[in-house]
Amino acid sequence: MEYIYSVIPSLVAIIIAIWTKQVIPSLLIGLWVGSLLLTQSLLSSVGQTVDYIVGVLTDTGNINVLLFLYMFSGLVALIQISGGIQAFGSRMKKYITSSKRMFMVLWGLLPITFIDCGFRVVATGAIVKSLSQKYNVSKERLAYMLNNSASPVIILIPVATTFVGYVLGVVGKGMQASGVEGSALALFIQSLPYQFFSFTAIAIAIFSIMPRFNFNVMKELINVNSTPNKLARHTEFAEEFHHHEKGESMKDQTGNAVKDSMEHNHDMDEKPILKPRLINLIVPLIVLLPLSFFLMWNSEEPSHSMLIALFITTIITTLLYRVQGIKLDKLVERFIKGGNQLIVTIAILAVAWPISDVSQDLGLGQLIETTLAGNLSPIFVPVLLFIVTSAVSYFIGSSWGSWALMMPIAFTLAVSTGSALPIALAAVLSGGTFGDVTSPVSGMTAMAAGIAEADHMKYVKAMSPYNLTAGAIAALLFLVVPFIL
Repeated sequence: MEYIYSVIPSLVAIIIAIWTKQVIPSLLIGLWVGSLLLTQSLLSSVGQTVDYIVGVLTDTGNINVLLFLYMFSGLVALIQISGGIQAFGSRMKKYITSSKRMFMVLWGLLPITFIDCGFRVVATGAIVKSLSQKYNVSKERLAYMLNNSASPVIILIPVATTFVGYVLGVVGKGMQASGVEGSALALFIQSLPYQFFSFTAIAIAIFSIMPRFNFNVMKELINVNSTPNKLARHTEFAEEFHHHEKGESMKDQTGNAVKDSMEHNHDMDEKPILKPRLINLIVPLIVLLPLSFFLMWNSEEPSHSMLIALFITTIITTLLYRVQGIKLDKLVERFIKGGNQLIVTIAILAVAWPISDVSQDLGLGQLIETTLAGNLSPIFVPVLLFIVTSAVSYFIGSSWGSWALMMPIAFTLAVSTGSALPIALAAVLSGGTFGDVTSPVSGMTAMAAGIAEADHMKYVKAMSPYNLTAGAIAALLFLVVPFIL
């Protein structure tokens, strides 16, 4: 037990994050505690904390990831004001004649809204919300469909999304912590078949379009004449998490309370500046996707290749919108404002990466090797990682925060026990995705409820049976599949 102190930084960060629901301060405190244990000096620990943060921010690979995230969010902001989404929505409305077709369109919009989780919910919601009201689709059902067609799907796409840029960053740090060599992108792609929660959550959401496959709470909400007081007792759950205010008003669901904690937030009320034209949506996509694939093919630095593809796409998109009349200063303003909407994510990485470093310096790898390598079967590692990550992400309401915390631990544990790295990686990503779409304090849960104008806690109560079922099936798969492999 010589290296038992190595788990304290992550443990402190997780406990404080669960208690405060604030990821960044919790990570910073965890990093400082680790530095204090390492230096055994109060004054030196502060300097060591700063050194760790500066160290990760001066690494070329890390800067590629952070710039990619900032620029990607800026590009999404430009697309939002271009009118491209509105043009596509106007065309699609001509073919929607029933609630089932509306749901088909909601899922069919993925090829043009997949680039970011928040963008997916906001853009799709803007297109289908009026149609859902026309065909008497409950607000909670719409919120459930929006949320479960975002994170669970986007985490499966290995190119041209904010998720893949972030994931490559945390995977790279996990590989570095455990001494694994190779490509973070290749390992991420190998993990895709084992993303069991995403597959089960998507399948259950699609099946729920048919009334016979719905749980009782959602069946009650399908009837738009249901009495609001029927589910009032369920707001007790919100009080346990001290976030009851999120479900009280539309303002709270889309305003400061949510924006302060959301990792991939985009303005829900953003109006297009240009006349809606389909080309304004299509051009950025047809440039970004093929260019990303081309530059990343056989690249030894996929994050750098994605950044180049994104830079070229942003220039072309800016020129396209400038020709149509948007002033350059407005484009720059919207780009910077959009980039700043992912500053929370960038800050999470800036303090989560150093926690991995200080934990390794305190002997995390040696601790896992001496205590677990001979006592824990590699077969049980994936299900253990999935359950723990799910719990962490559920209580802190942050998939990206839980990934940053758990990835170095997961890689070190998998290497020490001989567990397969792709399925271990998939278990952590699946656990974070579970919390992202299920937790009452998740930013994406609040965003989906807000854009659908649904009561936050009614929505949480209605969708929980679906996601808990998907989570249980995923846990079973993470337990059974390693026996087969």
